[in-house]
Amino acid sequence: MHILVANVPTMVLTAAQRAALIQILDTASDLNRWRLRAHRVEEPQRGSELGVDDQIFERMAISQLARLSLIAAGEHLRLALDAINAQQLYPSSHFTVLRGALVGASQAVWILESEDRNVRRERGLTVLTEMYAQMDKYYGFLESTPLDAADRASLVDQRRWLTERRGDVTSIRTTTATLNLTEIIGAAADHAFLDRTSRDAARRLWREMSADAHVLGWSLFQRTTFGPAERRTGVGEGKAPGSLEHVAEPFLASYRLLKCGWSLFDRRCEEP
Repeated sequence: MHILVANVPTMVLTAAQRAALIQILDTASDLNRWRLRAHRVEEPQRGSELGVDDQIFERMAISQLARLSLIAAGEHLRLALDAINAQQLYPSSHFTVLRGALVGASQAVWILESEDRNVRRERGLTVLTEMYAQMDKYYGFLESTPLDAADRASLVDQRRWLTERRGDVTSIRTTTATLNLTEIIGAAADHAFLDRTSRDAARRLWREMSADAHVLGWSLFQRTTFGPAERRTGVGEGKAPGSLEHVAEPFLASYRLLKCGWSLFDRRCEEP
């Protein structure tokens, strides 16, 4: 099997591609509005649900963990949109970017969706636990690299600080749950989408785009048109020019999740 990958200018559009493009471009104003929100500090109002949630660990507020997830998701969607505006379709890397958008938006919805304060807090602390665990792994790697005396001393101080923070978080958690993105994306989809088709699609896209992120190739085959196999070798040629319809599905799913996440964030930040 041979795969040919190319970019197709958006000026050559079928009716289905044009419809997909219109839906994607219609998100631009919201994405820009959320971009501008990232330029200023946003904190929950005193007495709001998130304002109270944040009190459990003020050194890294749960509201800011959720907001960081929302901002990151918006960045990924804007990057995907920038490529489309530049008339570039990427048969695999577009989906790597959109996978990041799906994760960020889903994580925010997952943290914020529950009406139970204890659940929201524990979910926020679960994300924070994973963040600190990955930081510790990174610092462990740095420790094995050549460092001058000043950098090594700084690293020792940073690891001591991180150990204290991890201990503080562990002491206030009510479960030992670890971060499971597959479960998070499913739970977020169940909250944000009313129909079974959209919920199942989010779960499927997460699995499919993970192959793009890890350069495993099989997901690209799902978007490839194959010609007849050569009689002698049994190997055929496949073409993957990039498809607006394929890009639109995860783009719009992530956008809908992100819109839901910002709505939840605003509602839980408002004073009752």
